[in-house]
Amino acid sequence: MKPILSLKEVNKNIGQDHIVKDLSFDINPGEIFGFLGPNGAGKTTTIRMIVGLTSVTSGSITINGWDISKNYKQAIAQVGAVVETPELYNYLTAEKNLIHFGRMSENVTKEDIKNRLDLVGLRGVRQQKVGKFSLGMKQRLGIAQALLHKPKLLVLDEPTNGLDPAGIREMRDHFRKIAQEEKIAIMISSHLLSEVELMCDRFAILQEGRMVKTEKISEDRDDKIGLYELEVDQINRATEILLKQFPQLSVNVTQEEKIQLRVTKEQLGEINALLVKEQIVLYQTTLVKQSLEERFLKATNQGGYR
Repeated sequence: MKPILSLKEVNKNIGQDHIVKDLSFDINPGEIFGFLGPNGAGKTTTIRMIVGLTSVTSGSITINGWDISKNYKQAIAQVGAVVETPELYNYLTAEKNLIHFGRMSENVTKEDIKNRLDLVGLRGVRQQKVGKFSLGMKQRLGIAQALLHKPKLLVLDEPTNGLDPAGIREMRDHFRKIAQEEKIAIMISSHLLSEVELMCDRFAILQEGRMVKTEKISEDRDDKIGLYELEVDQINRATEILLKQFPQLSVNVTQEEKIQLRVTKEQLGEINALLVKEQIVLYQTTLVKQSLEERFLKATNQGGYR
């Protein structure tokens, strides 16, 4: 699959400061990609390079096959963006806002405007003035505006800022619909990790200008070591047996009196067989999945993770 957005060894210097360092990642059609990092990590600078607001010092950014440094006009024509709260005309209706912004792009028809209002669920209020809209409705109209020229990449910076839980869920559903129906690659930068976890397919974590982690939101990877919890009837005896037979493993007992250890699936099978052989009743084995927040804190060495 050909990626919509591709960054290859991208660097950005501002004066003597090296803001972004050898950054590489791809985003595929129909994929929602979370772009995360602490304040000052270089996220905003990276987004500014992707949407053409600042130049690349070295490396390449390619959007739907167009290099932004060599073919700026063609590359930027592939991008739509919403940064926090969109700028709209409150005294115009939703439809007239889109008509106005549509004049800035080539070949935007009345049917395109209707389709975009449909896509974000605003066609029924298209004749209402934007000044009467809720923040969530304005966010959705801003997305419709960003999609008018049929971009292949949608970049969203803090798209759920100021929304209540119902508004956040509504936005999440619309992002999913847009990605699936339009096959648009969506890049979301947000501090709301719980929302990124629910919304995105993959995520990347940036720290001090470098990529420190990129992976799928789902942790179901057969080739990786997993964190497992075992619930047994003789926890002290079971712990002693495991420490004796597997001295290389770190075996911990949780406050809920469960055995916790990091092993492969093959090692887990050996452990279960050993416990059965030693006549220890194994009630339950659970794969413990870390939340995105825990993975973020660990990757950035925050929250006590080292």
